[in-house]
Amino acid sequence: MITIIEIEVTSQGEGIIPFTGPPLRRILFKTLSSQNPLLGKALEMASNKIFVEAFMKDRRQLPCGFQEELVYPGSEYRGSIIIFDEDTIANAVKGWLYKKPVIKIRDIPFRITGYSSQEIKIEDFIQEQPCKNFRLRFLTPTCFRRAITPYCYLYPNSKLVISSVASIWNALSPRKGPDTKIMTMWADLSVVETGYELCTTKPVEIGEGRTMVGFMGWVNYKVVDHPEWHAGSHEEMTIWMNTLLRFAELVGVGYLRHFGFGKVRFEIKRR
Repeated sequence: MITIIEIEVTSQGEGIIPFTGPPLRRILFKTLSSQNPLLGKALEMASNKIFVEAFMKDRRQLPCGFQEELVYPGSEYRGSIIIFDEDTIANAVKGWLYKKPVIKIRDIPFRITGYSSQEIKIEDFIQEQPCKNFRLRFLTPTCFRRAITPYCYLYPNSKLVISSVASIWNALSPRKGPDTKIMTMWADLSVVETGYELCTTKPVEIGEGRTMVGFMGWVNYKVVDHPEWHAGSHEEMTIWMNTLLRFAELVGVGYLRHFGFGKVRFEIKRR
């Protein structure tokens, strides 16, 4: 099961805060680890199953020039914590939130004023019909790591997007999809970009003095049946791709998605 915990917070001070995904995840791990050594060990072992969504005033796409945000007393924000198959950790998180603690982000106090929780199955993301025209909106700073350089790749070609989400689906889901390498090869041949509007972000803090430059915006994609693949295989792969992209709305794509980067929205286009 997947536990999704929605959090509501209200600022108790004013100042400037960075993108809150990394500090929120660090606060969560530090707080829970301090409760008892066993819980700390469980967090360490399950770290790849815990995702956060940064605090935002709404769930719309951040502006392209986003870097930091002015906060005033009484400002209200919403975020979330997503936990895969770890009931002990989920219960510990809810127990902590129930106390309505105050957390500090860059010395600005935020009061947790409420939370709600729901459980879903990963199988709920599985699609039944193929969609060959769609748009992905990249709602928070996104980048794809390169193996031979510390700099990110700042364009979401279909190969990178599908490889990123296929790998995490096959790592977390009991129902495996196509092999990640095969899925990536198919996407590289058969999914093309037909339009885009993207911008590069200013450097975003990721912790310990490090920053990341990403991109945001939208890209339109279209599936074109490549002659090297059987028509029936195209339909099957397209359905799996749609499943993966629905799943990506929950976990994100690319580098540091566990910290709230790479959040996407999958939009079906009718033509």
